[in-house]
Amino acid sequence: MVFCRQNSICLVVTDRDNAPMNVVAKVLPETTVLLCYFHIRKNVRVKCITDCRVKLKLKDVKVYGNEVKEVKASDVVNKIMRVWDNVVESPTKDSYASVVMRFRDVCKIFAKFLDHVETTILNTVKEKFVRVWTDNVFI
Repeated sequence: MVFCRQNSICLVVTDRDNAPMNVVAKVLPETTVLLCYFHIRKNVRVKCITDCRVKLKLKDVKVYGNEVKEVKASDVVNKIMRVWDNVVESPTKDSYASVVMRFRDVCKIFAKFLDHVETTILNTVKEKFVRVWTDNVFI
């Protein structure tokens, strides 16, 4: 948890641990609490690795001349995480909406993962770590 105070304005950045968040809300109710992007990204990546296992189908095998190349699970995770990074870095609400639609499209075959990210992160705490909202916090 990082605590910053300037001119009686308080800002706390946490890894979403409920205990410190509850204490801050109780003791310093005027404090802005943001979430650490590094920790959220780490959690999304771990969930992506476990939920987005790729079962190869014929369309996942590409032929380049005499060479056959399979789509690797790591390629899928990296693609999803690139789109996730775009979601978090969205500078406007319009760009956020557009990139979330792209994220949904990329993740649509991984319903369990997509549902988890939407219900536990995007629908509940996006204002605490997505750039379009966090850029409005001044200290």
